[in-house]
Amino acid sequence: MPKVYAPNKQYIGLSAGVSFVNGIGESDDPNVIEWFRDHGYEIEEKNVVKATGEAKATEAAKKEAEKQIKALRKKAMELGIEDATEKDAEMLTADIDAVEQK
Repeated sequence: MPKVYAPNKQYIGLSAGVSFVNGIGESDDPNVIEWFRDHGYEIEEKNVVKATGEAKATEAAKKEAEKQIKALRKKAMELGIEDATEKDAEMLTADIDAVEQK
């Protein structure tokens, strides 16, 4: 987990939801890390890159899944499959395959 170094090396307390002891805290939240960076705290960079990269990868995967389900629903509606907006990707794929095999 990335370490956050407070400007006051003796600081003991809670800032932005992160507990500090002797000026050192930890957070894996990219938004919190960015907040600390913007406020003059030092960040252990190698871990920040990993945490930020993982967050971006998760975001990209969500967007791709949303794009896929939207395309499946559109195709299902074109094929006349009922309740396309209520089904998940797996159900839509199975329904589309069944209609296309007929």
